Amino acid sequence: MATPYTEDCISFNGVFEEPIGFPIITDHQSPFMRRHELGSGMKRGETTNSLYEPGNYLYLQRDFGARAFLNGHAFVPLNETLQAMADIYQKNQQCLYEDRARIKINIGALECTFVAASTSRPLFLRHPITGIITKHEHPYPAFPTIRLRTADPIMVASKACYQLSTSLKERRLLEQFRRAQDYFFRNPPIGWFSRANCPAISKPPLIPAPPSAIASSLTPSHCVRRPAMSTTAPGTQHARLRKRQRDTAPSGECPPTKRPRRTPCIPLRRNPPRAAKTMARANMAPPARKHPVT
Repeated sequence: MATPYTEDCISFNGVFEEPIGFPIITDHQSPFMRRHELGSGMKRGETTNSLYEPGNYLYLQRDFGARAFLNGHAFVPLNETLQAMADIYQKNQQCLYEDRARIKINIGALECTFVAASTSRPLFLRHPITGIITKHEHPYPAFPTIRLRTADPIMVASKACYQLSTSLKERRLLEQFRRAQDYFFRNPPIGWFSRANCPAISKPPLIPAPPSAIASSLTPSHCVRRPAMSTTAPGTQHARLRKRQRDTAPSGECPPTKRPRRTPCIPLRRNPPRAAKTMARANMAPPARKHPVT
């Protein structure tokens, strides 16, 4: 069984910190969402609230998340997921609006491939168990599949169609998914794709990652770190260590701390304090006066 890499295991600079939740779709009037609503028998605007839910978020490293939604590269669901969603859209094309089925995919099992259609920077991949970081050069031939934590496959695939629009012909199933979704542009209800009279709402914000993502992004406590190898022979090393211990043994009068050269060692004070001296003198008997001899 392959190791389940997650989206927060990818970085451009090789530095891994607590991931951040980046929204996949930020426009509540996105044509992708309108076509999905129409093709699934939903009410217009029904998916607006889903933009603020975990299904619309990828939990990424900050440096990678800032570039993850640029054109030319994207997360693409595996072929069986794309085929299942395209099949439901195609069946719904033959049904009335109110009889269309909704697309339900097990989000917990959503796996994707990372596709870079254009030349991209090297990627660093962190092993989720051992913490070992490996470098991958474009086109990333050894890059594993990535399991998305909470992302909805519809939003991931719709975003991938936009990000890889110039190279969809090279990905047959992604192109098939896009065509099945584009079918619902034909003869839509009046005003379905209109932006007029739509309430203005704020864009989905960046959010902190869930505890499970934060825990996996930290260095595992059981990772084995190999100590630096010494180039000194074992016998010589122990002999030098014993000599150093003899030379630096602390004396009884001087504290064993480093001090600059030519600085005299100030001995520790052994005399009693002034108050003790005064009290001792007060307790002493006065000396006897000697009478002169007559």
